[in-house]
Formats: sequence, C-alpha cells, structure tokens
Amino acid sequence: MGKLVVLTLLGAGLALIGERLVAFRQRINAYREVEPVEPQNCHLIEGLENGAEDIDILPSGLAFISTGLKYPGMPDFAPDEPGQIFLMDLNEQNPRAQSLNISDGFDRASFNPHGISTFIDKDQIVYLYVVNHPHMESTVEIFKFEEQQRSLVHLKTIKHELLKSVNDIVVLGAEQFYATRDHYFTNFFLAQLEMFLDLHWTSVVFYSPREVKVVAEGFSSANGITVSPDKKYIYVADVLAKNIHVMEKHDNWDLTQLKVIQLSTLVDNLTVDPDTGDILAGCHPNANKLLLYNPEDPPGSELSEEQLMGQLPLMGPSRDITGRDLAGKRKHTQTRVLRYRFENLRTFPGQVFDCFGNTLENIAVTASKVPQPLEKECQVQPPNQPSVPARN
Repeated sequence: MGKLVVLTLLGAGLALIGERLVAFRQRINAYREVEPVEPQNCHLIEGLENGAEDIDILPSGLAFISTGLKYPGMPDFAPDEPGQIFLMDLNEQNPRAQSLNISDGFDRASFNPHGISTFIDKDQIVYLYVVNHPHMESTVEIFKFEEQQRSLVHLKTIKHELLKSVNDIVVLGAEQFYATRDHYFTNFFLAQLEMFLDLHWTSVVFYSPREVKVVAEGFSSANGITVSPDKKYIYVADVLAKNIHVMEKHDNWDLTQLKVIQLSTLVDNLTVDPDTGDILAGCHPNANKLLLYNPEDPPGSELSEEQLMGQLPLMGPSRDITGRDLAGKRKHTQTRVLRYRFENLRTFPGQVFDCFGNTLENIAVTASKVPQPLEKECQVQPPNQPSVPARN
C-alpha cells in the first residue's frame, strides 16, 4: 500500500511538472518561427554592439539609450565591460550613437543600466533616471544631463525595499515615478521557479520621497511601462502574459485597470507616439531563443503599435514590415505592426526604435523618409549596402 501511494504521488508530481513545462513553453512562444524580411529605410546604428536595452527621446529629438545590460539567464556579450548610456541626435540626417561621460564619484565599473526615463523641470533642465543593477541588486540612479558637455552628472541613488527586481520606470515628477518589478523573488532559482509556475506575483510600485507603495499587482512579469501624453493613463507590459494593461492614474497615484490588450507576442518595452497617443511596443516573437541563445539562429524581434480610439485601445489586423538581427547575418527577425498606419510613420523622421527589448541583442534602427505609397511593404527590395547586423 505504501509503495502504491509513493508511486501515485510520484506520477502526480511528474504529471504536474510536465504540464507546467508545456504551459511555460507555450507562454514563451517556444514553437514559433518567423520569416526574415528585408528592412526598408532603416540602417544599422554603429557602436551599440553590446545591446541597447531601452530608449527615451526628448522633445528636442535627443535620444538616450541604455546599453550593456547583464541580466540573469540572458547571454552576456561583454562580461568584462560596464554598461553605458549613449546619446543620439535624431535631427541629424545620419544619426550616430555617442557614449556619454559620467561624472566622477559614480561607480562606473558596476554600472548595469536597464530601463530609463527622462524628466524636464520648469527650468528646462533634463534629468535622466536609470534603473541600475550593480552586483545584481536594484537601484534607481538620477543624473543631470549636461547638453553642451555631452555628459551626465550623478546626483542621487535611490534604494528601497519595494524596489527589488526593477525592470523599467516612467518618471512623472521630481523623484516621482512608477517602477515595474519583473520578479517577486530576487533569488535566481526562486525567480525561475516563479516564472515556471506562472505565479502572477509581480507588481508596479510608485515612489516619491514621501511615499512608496504598490499600486498594481497580479502581473506574470511586469516589464515596460510608459504614460499617455495627457498623463492620465499608465501602460504596463506583462511580457509573459503577452499583454498590455491600460491603467487609470488617480490623484493619490493609485492605478485602476481599465483594459487588457491581449497580443500573441511577448511585449517588452513601451513608448507612446506623442502626436497620436498610440502605443509602440518592442516584442519578442520567441523568448525561448533568448534563454537558449544560438548565434546561428538568434532571436527575432517585433514592433507592435496599438492605435488608441478615444480612451481605450482597439485591436486591429496585423501587418509585417521589417527587422534585423545582430548576429551578422539576416536571420529569423520580423517586425509585426498591429493596426499600423504607415502615414503615421512619416511623423517620426529619424525616430529610433528599440526593437529587441531586454534581450541584450538589441539594435536601434531609424525610420525616415518613408515613401508613398506603401502598399507592398512586405515585398521591399534590399538596400544597396552590404548585409549588416541590425532591440526592449
């Protein structure tokens, strides 16, 4: 009788593990393949070979890019080099990435930047907030941007017990921001178990000098976060659940969920078109290729846009345009655009897109001078240049 009980429990345990494994592989789109397509009106930005994780663009057209993220479980292409912040001027006809110097007194050797967000005060001073993972911990670093010197002056490091496993932030005021936690546990093994069991224990935290609190929870893995142009709504990407949460922001900084936009791809970093309010999302079509990185078959990327009608987004049919990988060959990369209106793309001359989320295999590409018409965007001809490798 005892042996029967043991065998029954063993069988039940193995069945549970098998079911969880199949469910996990389905969540990360492990069986999905994408077809390579040739980019049009895009070109490789040199100097970001260690991976561009996040990007934030000022109204002036200057873009900050965080690079070199070292993230547990992901490939590290420069293990002995610290992360950096790059600057691009999108007003230039051929934008280039320039590494920003950081002031003395900041520990640059352990700099491991993740999500970033900017804030401009009433005196038009630009502040850059950076999620940092020194020694695999989580802090938020505040820098002042010196435009003439093309440098960053470190002002402050923010730590808090609720700011653990921070992925991305969106700043709404001086030292006032929302931050996403992509894991509940900080221990690597427990964090992997958390994803495997799909516990939905991650959250969004609001931080200010006076108050720090959890304002939204129940996410599988809260990732990218951004705000609507009118500052009334917060958008949160849940990468493992493959959806975007539309949250209403209240006067006390609490968030109330209004809608969940379900996608078929793993959503990473988010940004908003300042003219239309549409959501642009960098996505992973197959996250299994991130976890089991193979340079001969690198992970692809997708760019999704959610068109907003009034207050809430509406889903529409999808279209494919272009994308590239970073492995030196044209591989399995694809850009999917949901309800994309190509005439809107023309409002982004020189716009930099973060195509790979936090894969450490990111590249910024520019879209400019989009010709009319674009009825055959999927059958574009290769550009007259050698094949070059081309991210949130």
